[in-house]
Amino acid sequence: MTDPEERITDAELEVMDALWSAPGPMTLAQVKAALSRRNGDTTKTLLRRLCQKGAVAQEKREVYYYRPLVARGELGRSRTQRLIDRLYDGSAKAMVAAMVEHHQLRPQEVEELRQMFDQLWEKEGKG
Repeated sequence: MTDPEERITDAELEVMDALWSAPGPMTLAQVKAALSRRNGDTTKTLLRRLCQKGAVAQEKREVYYYRPLVARGELGRSRTQRLIDRLYDGSAKAMVAAMVEHHQLRPQEVEELRQMFDQLWEKEGKG
């Protein structure tokens, strides 16, 4: 799957969340139970679409079992980069600055980010 962000809808993302949270492959009934507010036909359609898109594998046993082929992190990176590109002209710095400016980061989160930056700085031998 080359660009999962372009291809996975929000409804399909809910199905992916259920699959990512499971310890192993899930049946349609298990996915449906994890998505309590969806009916079985919709869930089946979403799983079929995800299989067609190459995001989910389907294996026939006594019933069909489904497992994700796209990692949560891969999709997260793709969606984050697309957000940065669209809203912040490709600048992650501008996105973080906007979050700070609009008080969307708690002081603890700012400190954690500072520590991450310090560790990265030291790791690259600049500290």
